[in-house]
Amino acid sequence: MKNTPLIVDLDHTLIDTDLLYESSIATLKKSPWLILKYPFWFAQGKGYLKEQLVNRCDIDITALPYNQTTIDYIQQRKKDGCKVILATASHKDYAFAVAKHLELFDDVMASNAGFNLSSHNKAKKLIERFGEREFDYMGDHLRDLPIWEASNLSILVNISNSIISKTKHLNTLVLSKKH
Repeated sequence: MKNTPLIVDLDHTLIDTDLLYESSIATLKKSPWLILKYPFWFAQGKGYLKEQLVNRCDIDITALPYNQTTIDYIQQRKKDGCKVILATASHKDYAFAVAKHLELFDDVMASNAGFNLSSHNKAKKLIERFGEREFDYMGDHLRDLPIWEASNLSILVNISNSIISKTKHLNTLVLSKKH
């Protein structure tokens, strides 16, 4: 087996939730009036919005609902000698905390105030770093299609039948379906 790097998404792939949602809810519970600032933060970019939330909200990384099927697959790939990179649109502070907690990742790529690492942005960065078809990508959402199309193997996690049908033209592995 070729030691193709495994790239893993965070939200709804490694964890069964979304950190933008979690940080929004936690922030608004503490300071509901901040909802008035959301449009201004978002107008400066999704990365900026995430930065504002991470500055106002600590998430207990150890209490997140981790996807054991995903973790088991990552551990198997690590045993096979593959490098494993967490690549997420979530804010870098959360991403690095998750990576530190799990001790599974060789590197982390994530969003910051000026850049949202999602969809086409993520595909471009992964191609620049690894090359076209030189990485396997594990994700969960149709916004991952540009990344799957650039990957060697498209690993589908918590996926719907609709997304399965839209990725039939790719080399895919369905790890888990939505219930």
